[in-house]
Amino acid sequence: MEISDLIKSARIEKGLTQQQLADAIFVTRQTISKWELGKSVPDQASLVLLYQCLDIKDNEKKQLSKLIFNKQNIILVLMVFLFSPMVIGIRFICYKMDKIDNRKIKAIIKTIGFSVFSLCLISLKENVAYLLISIFSIMYLLYQFYLSGLEKIFRFYFRAAI
Repeated sequence: MEISDLIKSARIEKGLTQQQLADAIFVTRQTISKWELGKSVPDQASLVLLYQCLDIKDNEKKQLSKLIFNKQNIILVLMVFLFSPMVIGIRFICYKMDKIDNRKIKAIIKTIGFSVFSLCLISLKENVAYLLISIFSIMYLLYQFYLSGLEKIFRFYFRAAI
């Protein structure tokens, strides 16, 4: 069942018009119409109000959450982050940081940067933010392991050459 069908059937079952539902959850009638036509989906705050107003059961809540946070939304968010101007700025900062020799300063700057980045992600839908933070944390950790492995290999070969 699509989210649009679920919202429409719950509204009709409750005996509400689109306008009455819109007034109850503080959105416009057009917004309700878009949700029911499948042209958009409710945000987190509207979803909570929908649950309360339409007396949606727990199993339907889980179904709604799965429908809203599907793979397509996650891919869209990833695309935005990969091609945003912020990414270009971060890459420039990382490039400049490679020229810093003090490892402690590098670690502090990277930690602050990651914290700021995490706070920006929190402004997204909660589940998507946690997913992205987890992915980036794992990728960063693997990258650091990769770099430390390369460093050991370079030391080995340079000692052998000398």
